[in-house]
Amino acid sequence: MKLSLKEKERVSHIELEERLETVKILSSSDTESYEVMKDSFTGEHYLMYHYTHLNVAEGGHKETYFHFMPIEHDAVIAIVLGEEPFDYPQHWKHPFLRNSSDDDSYVWFDPGYADSYEHYEAIGKQISDKLLRFKQEGKLDPESVRKLMDELDRL
Repeated sequence: MKLSLKEKERVSHIELEERLETVKILSSSDTESYEVMKDSFTGEHYLMYHYTHLNVAEGGHKETYFHFMPIEHDAVIAIVLGEEPFDYPQHWKHPFLRNSSDDDSYVWFDPGYADSYEHYEAIGKQISDKLLRFKQEGKLDPESVRKLMDELDRL
């Protein structure tokens, strides 16, 4: 039995070509395309997005990038019927496969890290503010330090 692509760290382009078949082309132009694809081994569905980038700095060399986001059955129906948006990157909130620059394989990318980064950045700012106030107050007795540590732990 073949593993789900979601269970692999890297997926070769050959394996994607063997397993994925187009169910429906959602939109297509000279520079980008969206398709609903189905894994013929597992029955799982993926939203495929690819775009072509014209690298002017390298004499007009074209590079094509592919992304494959797993989608649940209900989302497949909603997307195909035009009831759910699918534009990249606004609606790509779940981990998806994308080209690796190392070789001809695909690796998982989690766009949720951007949200985590903002969350931890806000906590860092709060910690910095508390430490600055603590320094300005100049109270270095054990009770003041303990109180500061408790406040930081709650963050």
